[in-house]
Amino acid sequence: GCRQQGAPMEYSFGFVGVGTMNAAIVRGIATLPAPPKSLVLSPRGAARAAELSAEFGPLVTVAKDNQAVVDASDVVFVGVLPRLGEEVLRALRFSERHTVVSLLSTMPLAEVRACCAPVPPASVVRAIPLPPVAKQRGACVMTPRHAPVAALFSKLGTVVEVDSEEEMRKMIGITCLMGQLYAQQLAAQSWLQEQGVDAGAAARWVGAVYHTVSYDSATPGPDTFASLVEEQTPGGLNEQVLREMREAGASLALRDSLDDVLARIEGRPAAARERTAYSSSPADPSP
Repeated sequence: GCRQQGAPMEYSFGFVGVGTMNAAIVRGIATLPAPPKSLVLSPRGAARAAELSAEFGPLVTVAKDNQAVVDASDVVFVGVLPRLGEEVLRALRFSERHTVVSLLSTMPLAEVRACCAPVPPASVVRAIPLPPVAKQRGACVMTPRHAPVAALFSKLGTVVEVDSEEEMRKMIGITCLMGQLYAQQLAAQSWLQEQGVDAGAAARWVGAVYHTVSYDSATPGPDTFASLVEEQTPGGLNEQVLREMREAGASLALRDSLDDVLARIEGRPAAARERTAYSSSPADPSP
């Protein structure tokens, strides 16, 4: 087994369910300079499994069923639809040697552990990776801390380990900013086009600028973001946009949305508010 010891590439990896996220993990692992000895896929998601097997040859194989995946693997990634999670897991026979990585977004760790007995609780991990793991540029939050699983995800991008599901639930909300970021980029592209800039040039420039400015904050310390904000020259053009967006309530609206997302994740009502999102307020307390 791989409980908290050994190098991650020494193991065989199995994938129960071959949806978007498991497929991204397979692609990321298979294209590492030194991939593991084998990646075994379940026949669920047959078309995608066959495509990956054809692309990566003998490294990636498709098993006859989910149990065959478990039998052939040391580390098992479970990536089926959350509503099917308990049914799929309880139908499988695990052993103490296994490590199970659950990608089930709504199935609590305690339930996954109960379904995977006799796998030791410390060897059942809940992880939330993002699709760019396929290009080894991903991000993943996971709990509990587990050295081999963290080592694997660190090869696929950045991994953040937290000590509890409560903390993980709070981290999940940040992944919900993707759509808002893309919408901001789209608005910037649209504005450039309204100024007469070619759509292709506008898209390339917006994408490049966002990618470039995020580089300095890609590996931050506790004070990195505050320092980068403070670097904006008072009275300068960057500071103007920052100030106007704050005055429009954008930072408060972002915080409110994160509060609402967390309430939804935790299954409780969102807080009632007297003000509307993006209302202008000189008392905006955002940093």
